Amino acid sequence: MTDLTRRYAKACDLADFRDRRLLGVLRDILPERDPVTHVERKVWEFAQLAMSFEDLGLLDHRSRVLGVGAGDERILFWLTNRVGEVAATDIYGSGDFASREAGGSMLTDPSAHAPFAYREDRLEVRWMDARRLEFPDASFDAVYSLSSLEHFGGPGQVDLAAREIARVLRPGGVALLCADVLLRRHPLNAAPVDLAARAVSLGTKRRTAGLRRRSVVAEALTPRELLRHVIEPSGLELMQPLDLSVSPETWDNVCRLYPDGRQEPATGSFFPHLLVQVDRSVLTSVCVPLRRGT
Repeated sequence: MTDLTRRYAKACDLADFRDRRLLGVLRDILPERDPVTHVERKVWEFAQLAMSFEDLGLLDHRSRVLGVGAGDERILFWLTNRVGEVAATDIYGSGDFASREAGGSMLTDPSAHAPFAYREDRLEVRWMDARRLEFPDASFDAVYSLSSLEHFGGPGQVDLAAREIARVLRPGGVALLCADVLLRRHPLNAAPVDLAARAVSLGTKRRTAGLRRRSVVAEALTPRELLRHVIEPSGLELMQPLDLSVSPETWDNVCRLYPDGRQEPATGSFFPHLLVQVDRSVLTSVCVPLRRGT
């Protein structure tokens, strides 16, 4: 297995979209879009996955890859044309994403979700809870999860998913995990504050808040939570030092997300769409490449 040729353990940054290799990969994955203008963190996650798997020699017919919280994202179908086998797992047909990215029809007719032709014989789609992966130990050469871990529940539930991902990896195998991480968490968005608001309102506000669980920005991890509930529980080796800094220009178009789903970009233009403000805090995608020891 070869070494990584570029930095993957990092936060999404506008400067990444000036990388010719990243732009080339995105043109391959999303040929209908111009990656120079279509700048958003989800496609950045696709590129991080594709480039890291190429660096590590995983894009060949011998590789067995698992997608956790895979939904019906196009990177799933893209991989089937480049690796030996892809297992896509999600709670298809249930949960908050059932109507968007994880419809039940993926279980019976995944081809209806495919944006292009793919090797149907290489794709297995299964309903599966990420906290209880129904695969034997050391089953996969690589596991990936893109912006899903933070949606699996409280800290203890994320711990379980991280351990399961590590368990099903073969010795020397790689996990490429992307998650929504808070680059700037306002003090008023801390869990104790949310819990106090719940108590004062007699439970009518911030109903899901707990002593260790935020309500307003619950579905995003702090850097400390990323370490304590993803990296450390997995027992996997972080392949590069993690860099959570972003360039000043990346902050120019923070997009405010309101509870009703309305989005308000700072510049008035949707792109670049990299930083999202929820209440008083700001999040983006962070990529974490991990390896299981031999």
